[in-house]
Amino acid sequence: MSKKTLSQNLWLRRKDSDVFFEKAKISGFRARSAYKLLEIENKFKILKNNKNIVDLGASPGSWSQVLVKKNLNLSKIKIFAIDIKDIDPIEGVKFIKKDISYILEGNNYFKKNSLDLVLSDMAPNSTGHRFTDQAKASNLAEKALIFAINYLSFNGKFVCKLLGGNNDRLIINRAKEYFKTIKLFKPTSSRKESKEIYLICLSFNNLQ
Repeated sequence: MSKKTLSQNLWLRRKDSDVFFEKAKISGFRARSAYKLLEIENKFKILKNNKNIVDLGASPGSWSQVLVKKNLNLSKIKIFAIDIKDIDPIEGVKFIKKDISYILEGNNYFKKNSLDLVLSDMAPNSTGHRFTDQAKASNLAEKALIFAINYLSFNGKFVCKLLGGNNDRLIINRAKEYFKTIKLFKPTSSRKESKEIYLICLSFNNLQ
C-alpha cells in the first residue's frame, strides 16, 4: 500500500469516528471547523455588534455559514468571504476570489477603518513537512494581521489561526501593539494532535 493510500485510509477512519464531523453534517455546516468558531463566540462574544465582517481563507464556507446564522438581520450587516479557492454561494455573503496578497496591494476592495471583525482560518496546503507547513502558516497569519491593522475600525476584533511556527510569537507581540486584549484559545473541536491555536484580539486601537 502506498503512503498516499495509507494516509487517505487513516483520514477516512478518523473522519468516520469524528463527532464534530458528524455534528457538522447533521447541522448543515460544510466543515467541522464551524464548531471552532462557535466555541470562540461562546467564550469571547465576538460576533455581536458588527456591520462589516471579513472571513479570510473562507473555503469551504463553514465560518461564513456561522456568521450568517448568528446575524439573522442580514440587511444591516455585510459579510465578505475571501479565498483563492471557489466557494459555493451562501445567501448573505459576498465572495471575493482573490489571494490575500492581492488584497493587501490596495486594490480598492475595502476602505481604511471600515471593518468591525476580521476572521482568519487560513492554512497552507500541507507539504507533509512540519516546519515548512508551520512557516507557511505563520506567513499567512502575518498577512492576516496586516490586513486587520489596515482595515479594522476603532475597537474592532481579529481572530487568527496559528500553527506553532517560529514566528508566531512575533505575530502575537505585534498584535499587542494594536489591540487592548490578546488571548490564545484552543477549541475542544480542534484535533488533539493539532498544533493549531487561535489568536483572539479585542479592542483595536487604530491611532498607532
